[in-house]
Amino acid sequence: MTGTVGERATDRQSSPPTRRVVEVMKLLVEASSDTLTLADVVRATGIPRGTAHAIVTQLCDLGWVTRHSDNSLTLGVDFLATSRRAARVDIVAAAATPHVAALVESTDIPAFLAQRRGDTITVTDHLAPGPSPSPTVTSPAAPVRHMELRPPLCREFIAWADDDTRAAWLNRAPADQRPRLTAVLGAIRERGYSIERITDHHRAIIDALGDLDEMPAQVRARMVDLVSELTAIDYLPDELVDEVGAVSLGAPIFDGDVVVAALVSCPDRTMPAARVTALGDAVRRAAAAATAALAG
Repeated sequence: MTGTVGERATDRQSSPPTRRVVEVMKLLVEASSDTLTLADVVRATGIPRGTAHAIVTQLCDLGWVTRHSDNSLTLGVDFLATSRRAARVDIVAAAATPHVAALVESTDIPAFLAQRRGDTITVTDHLAPGPSPSPTVTSPAAPVRHMELRPPLCREFIAWADDDTRAAWLNRAPADQRPRLTAVLGAIRERGYSIERITDHHRAIIDALGDLDEMPAQVRARMVDLVSELTAIDYLPDELVDEVGAVSLGAPIFDGDVVVAALVSCPDRTMPAARVTALGDAVRRAAAAATAALAG
């Protein structure tokens, strides 16, 4: 396979000059509300003065650093303009999508990224394996899909939430589902990923319930009961035996202590429980790598 920028540092040649330029720019960004001198740069980075002078001079020529009349240094206009454009990039997707792609390649199973914005989950970045034995990851024209953060969906976003958030989410579920959901959230947190058992038809019904505010309460309650009867919510540990069905497996991506996204693999098939567990572990590792990438 052709080497790429994304390969591990140990697999490619180091570039000390590049590292020094990055160190200088990071220092100026961190001190953006102040001015620095060349002596400050040398002291903070440990770069030799002659080398630091050459780096700063080049950055000034490129517009990434401004040298003022008193020889103090600040971020340059060209760098700030580039930063504004970069700020419009979806940082979570930029950090996670390479790991979604790697998971698809290693498992030969489609996957997607789901991001949380408030109480809405947005499903994007669908990736599917290619037809060749060594699949080429492609991005089919799958529509962006939105769903409300409501039980029993999106459990991987709730399992690591604080007690009040979990309680508020659980209280939106029918009373007969709450004990099961409470146990399931604990199981998800323990193993590191959720397992979706319901079908797209059931999911559509659950989404539609949110639009029935003007319907009589008895009708709405009956529909909720029907969905409860049709739906088996996730798997508890003692249920992962023999052959089990898995529509999708989702693991959380964190920004600090908050789940901001989920990496979701979509086998949509019945398979041995051991295979589901192995796939879940792969999804969890990929999501953890995305979390590390997001943390920088």
